[in-house]
Amino acid sequence: MGNIILKITALIFGIALWFLVISQKDFQLKLDAPLQFVKLPESMAVASKPPQTLPITLEGKSWDLIRLQHQFKNKSNVVSMIVDLQKAELGGTRIHLDSKNFVAPSFPDVRFVEPDNQLLFIDLDLDTRISRNVPIRPNIQFNAAQGYLLADQPHITPEELKVSGARNALTRIIDIPTDSIIFDSLYSSQKFNVPLDFSVLPAFVNPSDSTIQVSVNIQKMDTKSFSGVPVNLIGFYDKAKYYLDPDTVSVEITGGKQALDSIAASNILLVLEYNRFEIEDVDSLPPTVKLILPPEINRDMAIKAIQIKPEKIKLQKKADKPAEQSAATAERTAATEQEKGK
Repeated sequence: MGNIILKITALIFGIALWFLVISQKDFQLKLDAPLQFVKLPESMAVASKPPQTLPITLEGKSWDLIRLQHQFKNKSNVVSMIVDLQKAELGGTRIHLDSKNFVAPSFPDVRFVEPDNQLLFIDLDLDTRISRNVPIRPNIQFNAAQGYLLADQPHITPEELKVSGARNALTRIIDIPTDSIIFDSLYSSQKFNVPLDFSVLPAFVNPSDSTIQVSVNIQKMDTKSFSGVPVNLIGFYDKAKYYLDPDTVSVEITGGKQALDSIAASNILLVLEYNRFEIEDVDSLPPTVKLILPPEINRDMAIKAIQIKPEKIKLQKKADKPAEQSAATAERTAATEQEKGK
């Protein structure tokens, strides 16, 4: 029993001694430290795309390096290489990096190791800073629920985004897209906040915002009917000789409910061009429909179908009227004359 306790004690003592020796020895650690650019004058901007990280070698005690590596995996700002641009000049420049650029605030005993037989450097291109408004390109799909429709083009606010950066970089930007998003089964008009996709922007271009607002007009599908809508015969023709049969029709319009609520019979204009009958060599044609709508209504999207009953209108000559119709006309004329005599 005593031998076992002695062996365990020796083992513990040996492990402790090993840890003590290890903790006093310097080791090295390689990692990719993030680059931080500071003190750049407001009138200047980075026009190139420098690396985001730089491979460096660190030296220190084992426990310090173990803790540093663990924290570095969770927080990238534990270690960084600081690039001071306070005295930078316009144009291309090469900046040498050494221990003066190394920062690890929580690990004062960890040191930067200068690489053997080489220099660490980055190349930068600096240009004049400007600002401009860039159009926003929506990359969003809106799908109305069954029985509903998208009654207008989605409206984005703002339509342009102010960005600032290097002159050379900003002149290459055509537009800024939104994230690619699909909104399905919409039952009502809504407003959505949509993130912008900055992956297309050059490095060091600063946008004034990261999201836009998109408004969509969703309306319930409905149908509205109008009876006795007149059909107008237009063009150069003998008005005493020709007439349309029938000269009034019923019109059924299908579309968004709010759009239909704004339509009256007076907003519907039905016309037939006299010359079409001769050109197409037919005696009946469907009339052309013109809807006079308020400017806020998008006809192409809010109006889905227009049906006319009857679908076609005949061009008749008055001499071709049936006898019954002529007799009825004569009877009405006689009745009118009799009323005048009274």
